Amino acid sequence: MKSYKFIVNPIAGAGKAKSLLPTIEKVFKEQSADYDIYLTRCRGDGIEAAKKAAAEGYEVIVAVGGDGTVNEVLNGIAGSGAVLAAVHGGKGNDFATAIRMPEEIGAACTALLTGRTSAIDLGQVMGRYFINSVGVGFDASVAERVNLGIKFFKGTSAYTYAFLEKLFSYRTVEAEIDIGNGPVKSSPLLVAVGIGQAYGGGMKIVPDAIQDDGLFDVCVFDDSLNRLKLAYHFPKVFSGKLKHLAQVSMYRVPELKISLSEPRPLHLEGEILVGDKMHFTLAPLGMTVLTGDGAAGSG
Repeated sequence: MKSYKFIVNPIAGAGKAKSLLPTIEKVFKEQSADYDIYLTRCRGDGIEAAKKAAAEGYEVIVAVGGDGTVNEVLNGIAGSGAVLAAVHGGKGNDFATAIRMPEEIGAACTALLTGRTSAIDLGQVMGRYFINSVGVGFDASVAERVNLGIKFFKGTSAYTYAFLEKLFSYRTVEAEIDIGNGPVKSSPLLVAVGIGQAYGGGMKIVPDAIQDDGLFDVCVFDDSLNRLKLAYHFPKVFSGKLKHLAQVSMYRVPELKISLSEPRPLHLEGEILVGDKMHFTLAPLGMTVLTGDGAAGSG
């Protein structure tokens, strides 16, 4: 039987992640599983905790929190041989959804104990690994606002509120985007780079992305659309139909470079970075993850 280390962000999901611990402990004790639990203390602590867990020989490192917690765990174990897993424990759980982990924690525990492992692509930008998505520009500004906290809203509703708040205040900058044919100048509203299909709690910004095809799916949204019309079309992102707008260009590439005229935020799976030069590289099948596929009782 595998050994498991749970890296828990106790404040993720307004305490949701921490509330999952009694069920996790109950199930894993009943199954006599080899497991241990660590509660993170501050931002970035998950990286060091995951790195230590991998060095100690834990085979599966489970992120209990949102996508930000997943990203910290990923950056602690990438290249170590440890398997990455995640449960739904935060405001945004797009990676847990992408690997088909059940939302109900009891079913998720079963999946952790009996599910399958699979290799998927691993991205990197600005010295940071990612496994689901990165957004540059307007959507990163929205994510930054969500991270500051929005009273009375969480999950998708928080992103929707922040979208409407930032709609008329965000200012684009000049960019050079190189998808392999040389840099092309533009002033995009946003650029999304995906391995998985969704971010922001289910927004399917690159709905055709495949986790193990060795390619990034890239969405470039130019700033020619009237902001009121953008608000009208915005709900299409949840069905994946935003890609059909004339202002949206979709690409599938193994590498991408973006150079901005001045620094702008980028959101990397719940984490906010700031930069003006970004080189996205991909390691095909570079990370092994534990999925909900094949779990006992699934389907």
